[in-house]
Amino acid sequence: MNQTAVLETGLGEPVTSETEANASERQKINPFAFWPGYIVLILFIGLGLLNQGAFKIFIDTCKGWLSTHFGWLNVFSSMAIVIFTFCIAFSKIGNIRLGGEDATPEYTLWQWFSMALCGCIGIGILFWGMGDPIFHMMQPPQGLPLVPGSRDAGIFAISQAVLHWSVAQYCIYTICGVAIALVAYNKRYPLSVAAGVYSLFPRSWRPAMTSIIHATCLFSLCCAVACSLGAGLMQLGSGVGFLLNVTLGKVMWGILAVGVIGMYTFSSTTGIKRGMQFLSAQCTRIFFVFMLFTLLFGPTLFILTVGTEAFGYFVGNFFRNSMLLNAMVPNDPWPANWIPVFMASFFTYAPLLGLFLARLGRGRTIRQFILVNVFPPTVFCYVWMFIFGGTAVQFQWSGVFDIWAAVQQNGFESTAYAIFQQFPMSTLLIVVFVITVAISFATLADPMTSVLATLSTKGLRVEEEAPIRLKIIWGLTTGTIAYLLVASGGVSSLRGMLSLAGFPMMILTLFMCVSVVKEGLFLLGQPKNYVDKSDEFIS
Repeated sequence: MNQTAVLETGLGEPVTSETEANASERQKINPFAFWPGYIVLILFIGLGLLNQGAFKIFIDTCKGWLSTHFGWLNVFSSMAIVIFTFCIAFSKIGNIRLGGEDATPEYTLWQWFSMALCGCIGIGILFWGMGDPIFHMMQPPQGLPLVPGSRDAGIFAISQAVLHWSVAQYCIYTICGVAIALVAYNKRYPLSVAAGVYSLFPRSWRPAMTSIIHATCLFSLCCAVACSLGAGLMQLGSGVGFLLNVTLGKVMWGILAVGVIGMYTFSSTTGIKRGMQFLSAQCTRIFFVFMLFTLLFGPTLFILTVGTEAFGYFVGNFFRNSMLLNAMVPNDPWPANWIPVFMASFFTYAPLLGLFLARLGRGRTIRQFILVNVFPPTVFCYVWMFIFGGTAVQFQWSGVFDIWAAVQQNGFESTAYAIFQQFPMSTLLIVVFVITVAISFATLADPMTSVLATLSTKGLRVEEEAPIRLKIIWGLTTGTIAYLLVASGGVSSLRGMLSLAGFPMMILTLFMCVSVVKEGLFLLGQPKNYVDKSDEFIS
């Protein structure tokens, strides 16, 4: 039929009834990707909850083996990707505009920054903002000449926390976003992780490869999101329990879980241009208010002084501390608990967060895409860590409050609330922080729910939203798993799954780096760096 519909695509092209039929087909569930990942996920989590003891032993054993034998590969690969990402940014490939030379941006810089920041950081920076530095200060790596609790250990702690949460993770996420966005916008391939590596394999392999990659991604990402949401739920529950002066049980955990699951599931169904855009903008504003309040009413001079010195330490020791594996210190548990695990978790999220970032980048050059997705979040994380990490270090070092003892007694999730008690208007501060945790919960789960739904389809285009029913399925699934883990005490056991999930995602990320070069060189030879290859996916 040649009748033109009223609807237009995100690229400004009229949609015919035939195109609508193709769009409807693309929104259908890909059973070969959805069901294997979903069934294995439910069985794996279910068995773990039924026998947590055996499950914990299995996960810890796998985590220890992978960290010992492949931790170096995680760390080396992450540093190689950092260098590679900046090489791409300042090469000729960096000049390519996503969507072609005539494409225009869909989002302002503020909208882009806030959505990228909140979608990639999620709950982690709230949970670890004070816990990460204090842990490094009181239990530094034995391979360095640092006395636990000392001045040098405190400066190292802030620097290392910044390193864990800044450059490497954003380069890993961003280069995956480049690989996916390049083919989604400039070749009109489907919006999928698998499309980011299509150029490396024969065309006949695409159907099977897509199903295998997406099934693996669905399993890996859902496990990772469940871990993060479980941590967020713990911190949220700790704050509510602190305010109400009660010990939370399974019923209260359930009420909290229902509330946040409903919030982020509803947000995801409204589409990225409404729910996520609104929540991330508000969350980012609250982040800045929190930082300013803590800087003004906390140990201001100490924060500024130690933050400046920690930045110098960070720059001067960037490469060494980015690959700190404590060779020839076999009994030190520090490396196995930190850098290799962090890098594994970043690789676990990388292809999926890359897909999320790809949706924000239309109309930007690859150089802009890389620099905006790496530098502003890195600066933000540095400021966050030196303010909150500096506050934690000062309290511990000066004896104002024994944070380390509180961590050992109540866990990381309660540390922030104990510290906020030392500030004026502490109750109001804690209330706002609890609200921030809830919003951050949503800004992580919203894009990840959308990504999981997108990967479950037969191949959406970059301008198309995933079906609402799939967003609801994945929103309820990840949230329910997070609740079950918290209620059963299994969050710490499941964290080891990040090491398992991260290994295949690391291999996939390295393939995407090769694809960026191959696709980029191909598109440089095309008029306006654009060629429509969408007909390759019309059955």
